[in-house]
Parts: sequence; structure tokens; C-alpha cells
Amino acid sequence: MIATPFKLLEASRMLAEPLVRLNRAAAANAENMVAFQMSALNSYLTISLNQLKAAAEITDIASLQDFCQRQTEIAKTVQQKLLSDARAISGIDGWFTAEMDDLALTVLDELLPKAV
Repeated sequence: MIATPFKLLEASRMLAEPLVRLNRAAAANAENMVAFQMSALNSYLTISLNQLKAAAEITDIASLQDFCQRQTEIAKTVQQKLLSDARAISGIDGWFTAEMDDLALTVLDELLPKAV
């Protein structure tokens, strides 16, 4: 059976909607990831620069001991930041995965039967 131009137009419109949704979700995901990465980079750079400045202030044994004692706190801060960042990335990834799963179900359940 030859498809009429109307059926082809309708099928292409039905397929365009999921593609638009896919593109919007991908763009939102990229935007969220870039914003997160820029924020994380800024945080880690701030920690690193503060460490460099603190090391540059070491002038005697007392200031060296003070610097060394603060390293445990700094390590805990970085560890907490890494865990928090991992949770944030997981959340962004989870949102995108759920969005793609929902899109796939929509295409399979609603659009595919109409296109046939």
C-alpha cells in the first residue's frame, strides 16, 4: 500500500514531537551539567588557591605545624565536597535517564501504534 502525502505528513509530525522533546531534554541536561561543573571547578580552585596562600604564609615551625594541623580539616572538606558533587551528578543523571525512559515509553505506547 502506498502512503498518501497526508499520512506521511502526519507520521513525520508525530515523530517530530518526540525528537523536539529529546533535544530539549538533552539541552537542559547539558546546561545543568555545565553549570554544575563550572560551580564545582570554582569551588575546587578556591580551595586550592587558599591552600597555596596558606603554604606561602609559612615562616617558622609554629606556622608549619598550624598549616599541617589544618590539612585534616581541608581533607574532610574536600571529601564532603566530592561526596556532595557525586550526589549532584547522580541527580542530574537520574533526571535525564527518567526523562529518556518516559520519552521511550511515550513513543512505544502512543506514537508507534498510530504510525503503523
